[in-house]
Amino acid sequence: MQFSPLAPERLVADLASWIEALGSARRRVGVDGAAEIGAAALADAVATELRTRGRAVVRASTCWWWRPASLRLELGRTDVDMLLTGWVDTDALGRELLDPLGPGGTGRYLTRLRDPQTDRSLREPRLLAEPGAVVLLDGPFLMTSELPVDAIAHLQVSPAALSRALPADRQWWVEGFRQYLSRERPADNADVVIAYDHPRVPAVAWP
Repeated sequence: MQFSPLAPERLVADLASWIEALGSARRRVGVDGAAEIGAAALADAVATELRTRGRAVVRASTCWWWRPASLRLELGRTDVDMLLTGWVDTDALGRELLDPLGPGGTGRYLTRLRDPQTDRSLREPRLLAEPGAVVLLDGPFLMTSELPVDAIAHLQVSPAALSRALPADRQWWVEGFRQYLSRERPADNADVVIAYDHPRVPAVAWP
């Protein structure tokens, strides 16, 4: 895999250009990585860049689609298998956001289902996407389930960098990421891989 270093601003512009070149009227793109390492911030920046180019964007994060705490923590607060496959309500995420904005979808969508802090349902009204809208979804472990996304950009970080970024109560996630890398091999299977140990000096391996 050949990585090319580039400035953060160039990374954002190049990712926006890559998304525009994907060639679908509506395109659903995942940014695979934890918010703490910069996945959400990068997705936000790419969304802003696309909007400056006149492209409609729907932004979402998987943390707003977590299952109720009573379900995701039923095997304990630090169960790695549940973290990888049971925290996000992938059925609801597909049904309420990704499928409606995919080919043949209604265009009516939700971006948030449950508040991750209060564990309460949000009951927000559905919105109607503009024609040609891009979906930018960030979150960790995106490749553990068959989410209906069309392309994934994986943020590759070392366990040490991840540990430095995560708060104390989420240090157990490091083992989750180790298992994710071993099981799903996102560096081999993602559409774009971004070396992101140091967000100020990223490097990209393009398809």
